[in-house]
Amino acid sequence: MTLAAGAGYFVPLHVPHKTVALPVTTASPTDVLNTYVRAINDRDYSTANALLLGGTGLENHGWFDAPSIKHLKVTHVTGPYSGARDPTSSVTDYKQVVEVDTEAHFDHWPGGNDGQKMWSYYLARNANTQPWRVVAQGQA
Repeated sequence: MTLAAGAGYFVPLHVPHKTVALPVTTASPTDVLNTYVRAINDRDYSTANALLLGGTGLENHGWFDAPSIKHLKVTHVTGPYSGARDPTSSVTDYKQVVEVDTEAHFDHWPGGNDGQKMWSYYLARNANTQPWRVVAQGQA
């Protein structure tokens, strides 16, 4: 944990603003996605990473440079469908896949990936008894 001094007190820099609860197992893909984005914005990276099965997990960030996703708007939802229909994709091995297309404003993302963007998230699971998780994402 890093501490910053100011005005006679110390502020922890790498702690969540809020703790975000994991969604219930029966939560819809859009509910899981909204929880994922809320966890990112609240810097609860343990919850965000628990909802992320594919790709690189999020790391703690300093006080001013934490990534955020603002004004998330779901524009289209496709699925569920079998990942096998897309044999060259990271979703191929999943029995149930949902694509959630969004628009949002991204700030402080690695690689200068900031600004208003159309972004797609792929959530997947292998059985109705499993929770949906984010397995892939990228610019639409």
